[in-house]
Amino acid sequence: MPPVDRLPPPPAVPVRSPSASVAGEMEMQVPGRSGGPSLEARVCTPSRPNRAVLLCHPHPLYGGSMHSPVPLAIAKILSEKGGSRVAWARFNFRGVGASAGTYDGGRGEVDDADTLLDVLERTAGPVPVTVCGHSFGASVAFKAAALHPRVDRLLLIAPSPHLFEGIAAPGTPPARVTIFVGDRDELYGVDDVRNLAGRLGAELEIFEGFDHHFLKSRRVLAEAAFRVIAPEAQQATAP
Repeated sequence: MPPVDRLPPPPAVPVRSPSASVAGEMEMQVPGRSGGPSLEARVCTPSRPNRAVLLCHPHPLYGGSMHSPVPLAIAKILSEKGGSRVAWARFNFRGVGASAGTYDGGRGEVDDADTLLDVLERTAGPVPVTVCGHSFGASVAFKAAALHPRVDRLLLIAPSPHLFEGIAAPGTPPARVTIFVGDRDELYGVDDVRNLAGRLGAELEIFEGFDHHFLKSRRVLAEAAFRVIAPEAQQATAP
């Protein structure tokens, strides 16, 4: 049975989360490549990190931005626990906030993530890279990661299974893939996400009592994400 898309029609004017700063970040306007739109980003690049993380936000047409609660919570935990060991970037897809351009159905958004991966890899140096995305951002993260050989970890949070149709080969991209989903996700059924995990060869973690937006406790989500996306920093903070 194919995955069920439970999204309603997008609102005429999406409501976005207010701008929020995270300690250690620097605001940037990243030039687009090959005529692509410039992108608004917030980047943290310590002098000697041992891991870099790119965060991709939920669907732009439904109010998603780099300030959405899930990517923001993860950026905060990276700031709090990553210290000087983790570089990270969060950014607005084209047409969101101060990013130029307009929504491109997921195609241009992959280019946007690819552009930010270039920036993050250039500023962080030759370290392993994790790409993490929430909902719509999970499919963008997966597709962009395939373009970057230093990406060795992917975290897909509440991914939309129908956006992965046609991507069936396990090990593509060649990275360790982990999926988080709440057992009360109101948009995508757990069975659909479990099937997706099987197709992608991904590890699956189901959060009991959590919905699509992880309203129960984003702190719990962020701490679980930290263990997956920044294992070197996790080891360094262990007693």
